[in-house]
Amino acid sequence: MIFMSILNKISNFLKKKGSEKEDNKARALGYTGKFVKQNGTDIGESIAVTEKGFIVKNPETFMSIPFEAVVTNSEIIAVGDFNREESVQLGKEWFERKDTLKFDEKGMLVK
Repeated sequence: MIFMSILNKISNFLKKKGSEKEDNKARALGYTGKFVKQNGTDIGESIAVTEKGFIVKNPETFMSIPFEAVVTNSEIIAVGDFNREESVQLGKEWFERKDTLKFDEKGMLVK
C-alpha cells in the first residue's frame, strides 16, 4: 500500500513536469516568429520566449517585452505600454547570455 502511494506521488510529479514543458513549448510557438506592433507601429519581430516575456529583435537592439503588455496575439502581436528602457536592458542581458554555457563547481552543465 505504501509503495503504491509513493509510486502515485512520483507519477504525479513527473506528469506535472511534462505538462509544464508542454505549456512552455506551446507558449514559445505562440509568441515566436511574429511581427510586434505598438500603437500601429512595427517595433520588431519576436524571436524567443523567456520566463517573464518574449524577446523582440529590431535593427537597433533586442527587447524583452513582458507578457502583461500583450493586447492581442494573433498573426501579429500587439502590445500596449511597457517600460522600454527596462525592456532594452533585459534584451541586452538575454543576448549576452543566450549562447553561453554555464557550469557548476564540479564541471556539470547547468541551466
